[in-house]
Formats: sequence, structure tokens, C-alpha cells
Amino acid sequence: MEFLLALQFLTRIPINIRGTVTEQQIARSMAYYPLVGLLVGASAALLHLLLSNITAPVVADLASVALLVVITGNMHLDGLMDTADGLGSGKPGERMLEIMRDSRVGAHGVVAGVLILLAKVVLLGQILPDHKFVVLLLFPVVARWSMVYAATVYRYARTQGLGSFTAYLGKRELLMASVITLAIVFYFIRLDGLILAAAALAGAALLGFYLMRRVGGMTGDLFGAMNEAIEVLALFVLSLLL
Repeated sequence: MEFLLALQFLTRIPINIRGTVTEQQIARSMAYYPLVGLLVGASAALLHLLLSNITAPVVADLASVALLVVITGNMHLDGLMDTADGLGSGKPGERMLEIMRDSRVGAHGVVAGVLILLAKVVLLGQILPDHKFVVLLLFPVVARWSMVYAATVYRYARTQGLGSFTAYLGKRELLMASVITLAIVFYFIRLDGLILAAAALAGAALLGFYLMRRVGGMTGDLFGAMNEAIEVLALFVLSLLL
């Protein structure tokens, strides 16, 4: 059930879970975020494999990145854009949180969203064709792992919000997510997978430290921004490793 909760929360895949779901159960479901990342990545990889036989490589790359946006309901990218608007405002922490709550997207958010999508398409284009399938599988995995890390290590900034359930997170969820992530990346690319995981963890730690200094705590938007940033970092590292 907890895996299905994670799948329901992170994607737009129609899942019907009967009964009452508690915040504790939602928190425990974060242990399976990397598996959801693998499933999402597999969808993009299969689409890329299909299109690469009938279209130009850049078309397949763009379609795969677009599918990641669609299948997640644009949730993470929306969080990135809200975060960019908040950070770009130059306001104090509390005022930033108010700006992030605004459903309207400002200039900073639009630019950040466009740049992050361009970065994914360009970096994916640097990967050799024989390696693109496994790259599309893996970079969503480590990105969702980074959210579990951030939610466990850093405090939540709001009393209420999309990520308020993270108050019930513990070391168990982070440990399980870490074991799952390391097993997946090692299975597919062996020692290079461990390098990828180390880079993602370092990136998440540095970004988390920066966000804590600027905002004073994590929010659902910041988790989304973390996911997007680590996806780009993972693609960059994989372009070097492979």
C-alpha cells in the first residue's frame, strides 16, 4: 500500500486507494520514492526507444523530457518555478514563503522553468545513443531519493502545507530509500552508479544547506526544486561517466 501511496502522490497515474490514509502512512511511503522514480524513468525510456527509431534524436529527447512533466502532473517543475519566484524576490524568509504560495508564476519562475527543461534536453543529447535508455531510467531515481534526504534532514518551514507529513519521517524511510537507490544504480552501471549516488547526495546536501539559509526550512515547493535540480545534476554526471 505504501508504494501505491507514493505512486499516487508523485504521479498522475490513476490509483484508487480505499479507506482513510494517515499522514504517518504518507510519510512511510517516501521510502519508495526511488522506485517511483524508476517507474517514471522507465516510461520515458520506453517512449525514447520507440521514437528513436522513427524520429530525429532531439525529438525523442524532447518527448521523453516532456513525458516526465506530464506523468508527474508538472508538480516538481511547478515547485521549482515557485521557488525561483521566492528566491528571486530578495525578500526575507517569511515573505518568500508567501510569494511561493501565490499560484501565479513570475518572471523568475518562467525563466527557471525554461532553463531547467532546456538543460535536460541538451544534456540528454550529450549521452551516447546506446546509453540513453539506462540514463532515462536512473536520473529520476536519484532525484527522488534527494527529496527523501531533504525531507528527513531539514525541518519543514510551514505549520501546514503539501509536505507537512514529513514531520513523521524517520531514519527508517531514508535508510530504505537509500538502499533501494544504491541497489538500482549499482545494478545498472556498477561503480559508476555509486559515483552518481555520491554526486546526487552531495548536490542535495549543498542545495539543502543553501535553501535552509535563505528560506529557513523546507516546503513542498522546495522539494520540487530539489528534485529538478538533482535531475539536471544527475544528467550532467551521467554524461561524463557514460
